[in-house]
Amino acid sequence: MSAGANSPPGPPSRRQPEERQRRRSGLRLLWIPTVIAVLAIALLIGWLPHQERNREVAARAKQEQNSIPVVEVQTVHSASAEQELTLPGTVTPLRAAHIYARASGFLKARYVDLGDAVHAGQVLGLISAPDLDTMVSQQTAMLQQSKAGVVTAQSVLRLQQVTYDRVHTLVLHGILSKQEDDVALAAVESAQSNLQAAQNAVKAAEAALDHAQSLADFEQVRSPIDGTITARNVEVGSLVSASGVAQGVTPVPGSTGAPPTGGAQGGELFEVVDLNSMEVFVAVPEQDAVFIQKGQPVDLSFSEMPGQTFSGKVFRSSDSLSQQTRTLLAEVLVNDPHHRLRPGMFASAQIRYRSSNPGILISGDSLLTLARGEFVPVVENNVIRMRPVHVGRDLGAQVFITAGLEDGDAVVVSPNDLVKEGARVTTRPAPGGQQGGNADPVAGGEGGKQRMQEQ
Repeated sequence: MSAGANSPPGPPSRRQPEERQRRRSGLRLLWIPTVIAVLAIALLIGWLPHQERNREVAARAKQEQNSIPVVEVQTVHSASAEQELTLPGTVTPLRAAHIYARASGFLKARYVDLGDAVHAGQVLGLISAPDLDTMVSQQTAMLQQSKAGVVTAQSVLRLQQVTYDRVHTLVLHGILSKQEDDVALAAVESAQSNLQAAQNAVKAAEAALDHAQSLADFEQVRSPIDGTITARNVEVGSLVSASGVAQGVTPVPGSTGAPPTGGAQGGELFEVVDLNSMEVFVAVPEQDAVFIQKGQPVDLSFSEMPGQTFSGKVFRSSDSLSQQTRTLLAEVLVNDPHHRLRPGMFASAQIRYRSSNPGILISGDSLLTLARGEFVPVVENNVIRMRPVHVGRDLGAQVFITAGLEDGDAVVVSPNDLVKEGARVTTRPAPGGQQGGNADPVAGGEGGKQRMQEQ
């Protein structure tokens, strides 16, 4: 037996760490399958419900895909023949005068200002024009000279006439020859011609003086009508041209002078408006122009005076459409005994008329504009039919259909991509706010909301 086999075991301090290390390795081997099992259970618990939800969503989507779509419809009816058209208008004075100058010079005096009431013929301002005054003096002197020439010509004519009478008497007694008689008669005729020329010169001088005086009278700027000063574009010392434009009235930076009040209106010196009589100009769209007649009553309302209505009537119209706006200009006379209206105010004009074929009012969202025309989807026996239609008045949110629909048709409101010709659907009534026929058909102009689709 060898010495190694018979050797005694090692000391106890070395054997204890080895045993603890073996126990730790065993514990690690025991925890690994436990953790793997816990992770597998947790994964199984989270995955199974998610998988179940996915199956349910897929089944529901397939069911909805195979089900019949539901659309909202409204039952439409023929609109009333009594129609009302609401259009914007602008208050304009019936009588207004833009006053220009006909004399060039400097404004010597200004007698009125904004808001002053004036009467016809009243002097509004005085222009200093020395050249016109000089012209009047010159023409006056020329007239006096022409009148003096007439007096001289009359004296010469009287002398020639007396001379002829004497010569003619002597010729009749045979004292003088016939030649002398002819010479004396020619002198009389020449004197008569000179007198006529002098008289014509007086008339010409009088006409020239009247012309110069008329120009000089324009030094006084007068109002042609009774009214109120609404614009004043001139001040004392301003240079005024004969075209009426006041020069030098534009405010200079840093100046304390007030700016002109109406320079954008053509540069007139003054503007006088008769505030006692007003009218409203209304631009009527082309599709509604046929309903505007002379004497037609019109109700006018203003945002500045809520709840108040002014009565008016169509006085006249342009009887032609503007090529730029395709509108008819109508003039409405308004009754305003209390003088509450002012020029430039915005008016809302309600014009009532009777239409022979107003059509059927539907929601603007129901109208589809396709490549081949305009259509409205209608449900017949739970089947979509695309009806070609003709659009009348376009109110924006609603439109009138004058051809293509019948009273009692079920029109699809806000159709989606599933609404196609021949598609089977189920219906339900549309909410009240989406039914175009329930709205108040009061509007005007073009620009209705139309949804563009391609089928």
